Amino acid sequence: MRKRSIILVILCFMPMLYTPMYQNTSGDTNLKYVVLYDESHGQYYNRTLMNRALDSLNSLLPQNITPNIEIELLFNEESEFNSTNLQGVDLLILTNLGIKEEDLLTTSEIDAILDFVELGGSLFLLCNPLTQNVNITGHIEPINDLLASRNNKISSARIRSAVNASFSDVIIDDFLSTYENDSYISLNYPKESDEFVMDEATINETLFNQETEIEDLLIYSSSIGLGNEEPESSRIGIATTPVTSYAIDERYQIFRDPVNNFLTWLLAKELDTSRVVLSGSTIMFSNQEVIEDSIWIDQLDNLKLWQNIILWLLNYTPHPEVSPPAIWAFSYYALVIAAFSIVVFGYAFILYKYKNARKTSIKVKQ
Repeated sequence: MRKRSIILVILCFMPMLYTPMYQNTSGDTNLKYVVLYDESHGQYYNRTLMNRALDSLNSLLPQNITPNIEIELLFNEESEFNSTNLQGVDLLILTNLGIKEEDLLTTSEIDAILDFVELGGSLFLLCNPLTQNVNITGHIEPINDLLASRNNKISSARIRSAVNASFSDVIIDDFLSTYENDSYISLNYPKESDEFVMDEATINETLFNQETEIEDLLIYSSSIGLGNEEPESSRIGIATTPVTSYAIDERYQIFRDPVNNFLTWLLAKELDTSRVVLSGSTIMFSNQEVIEDSIWIDQLDNLKLWQNIILWLLNYTPHPEVSPPAIWAFSYYALVIAAFSIVVFGYAFILYKYKNARKTSIKVKQ
């Protein structure tokens, strides 16, 4: 009886010995991306003025997060965009382009960028607000031409400006201004902002508030006309100002949106295979001083927003809902087998003891 009990227990535990376990055999736990930053179109905001933002690409996630993100940052210094230098790139960043004729995107470059987007590449387009500095002020023609190409292939949204004007407008708010400049606007985004509250500053949490919570921003931006884009769409995310804001263009015309009652300064859009973000501001993510010894990107949550946008453009966020790792399923299976084996072993042991106790010794007298 004892032998049969031992054999039964061994048979019960055999499946546990051969239960497969999940192992990472790749040897590399990092997610690798290639980001191309353009400096070949007269951009005032080169790698020096965007140094803090670009350096932050190496620390998009805390070090204890696995898998972590590894960015290979490339710079396009002289070449025109073509299928060769965009090949293998995950994200292309285009800040406010120069004003000279040679700084404009050529037709072949626009085609190359659109092909890049259609093949799954992400695009970050940044303009700037209207200023008195010709290097800093928003040059709308290159960005709007790109957006309009192939029948609004990327988006029907546009950087807003006066009719037949070369420069963008600038958003003003007399109640939320700071640093004694009515175009430096401090915005607070309430937690219920994803409800699309019209009379408050709103930001789409699904797209911009994923990895790190965004609460306060300091913006200095041009406004974005949404065109036919629908803000309520699940494929569109926008950041807006409250109803107290308005925009002024280079002809000193005041614009208030009579339909939406807010101004948009940041727009994100999911296309079929790629993602695009259009920002009305480059300067708010730059190393340029907003006041003495204080730079724009370090204001409030500006740096966090930059990082969240990059993570979204790299398709890292929103995080998909994934099934539990295989090791969990096999562990549960092993626990069930173990529990069953213990019950069987216990029953066999009790039965053996019981039968052994009932045995009697019979002596035969000689």
